[in-house]
Amino acid sequence: MGLDSKDDIMEATYKALSKHGYADLSIQKIADESEKGKSLIYYHYDDKQDLILAFLDSMKNHLEARYSELSDLPAEEALDQLLDMVLGIENEEDWEFRTALLEIRAQLPYNPDLADKFREIDELSMELVSDITRRLGANDPEKKAQILVSLIEGAVNRKIALQDRKGLKQLKSTIKEVAELEISERKKGKESLAGNEEL
Repeated sequence: MGLDSKDDIMEATYKALSKHGYADLSIQKIADESEKGKSLIYYHYDDKQDLILAFLDSMKNHLEARYSELSDLPAEEALDQLLDMVLGIENEEDWEFRTALLEIRAQLPYNPDLADKFREIDELSMELVSDITRRLGANDPEKKAQILVSLIEGAVNRKIALQDRKGLKQLKSTIKEVAELEISERKKGKESLAGNEEL
């Protein structure tokens, strides 16, 4: 009853959330997606809330590992892979999971524990996006990261609410165009400054 059991429960929770959403999630539905029984889930977790909080910790750890990999890539490639990951373009299950996450987010004003977990995940995301915007050469990378994260989250939430998954690929192209425009404007500014110094 060690890490393997908990890992299996976390994977089952992801699958159950993707299939049923948050409102219809139950310990039984998680057990149905797991090789472990319902009793083992209750051995580790008191209730659905306790399990979801642990799941969000697990998600944060997974994101931390993934973000670490992205930080080793060139900035343009890191942005491309980040957008694929957060938009859930290629993976149907990721799209369904994002719908469940939106349901959980709706609970945050009424659930301080959930709000704290999402705040930690948001801070982690902001660190990564700030690093990417800095490496892209953006002016005021933290401010640009705030705009970029807000743009992505707002657009994804809108697409989920409207069930418009097809629009995500176009959205990715638009976000990349905005980022590339920022890079080219920054580079032009640096080149202009260097040219003036030469004179």
